[in-house]
Amino acid sequence: MNTQQEEEYKNKKFFIIEKYIGYKTERYNIHNTKMYDLTTAVRLMLALDTLNEDKENYSYHLQEVDYSMVDKPLILTDEVKNPSQEEMPF
Repeated sequence: MNTQQEEEYKNKKFFIIEKYIGYKTERYNIHNTKMYDLTTAVRLMLALDTLNEDKENYSYHLQEVDYSMVDKPLILTDEVKNPSQEEMPF
């Protein structure tokens, strides 16, 4: 990996996603609800996987944080608005 790639990954953050399979359904959780740099995320994910005793039902995966949706307001479209509903009085 060259220095440009290292610098690029240094600024990225990752979530550790915990996948759980129970009663034939899949559930996903963000481990510890924190973001990590790549090195910390990989180390922690490997530690979690090593300690994992139920490998059939639990697994861990990395997901890059997408900053494109951060600090953008939610915009409702016309299909969400109910035409019979009047404006709120406040």
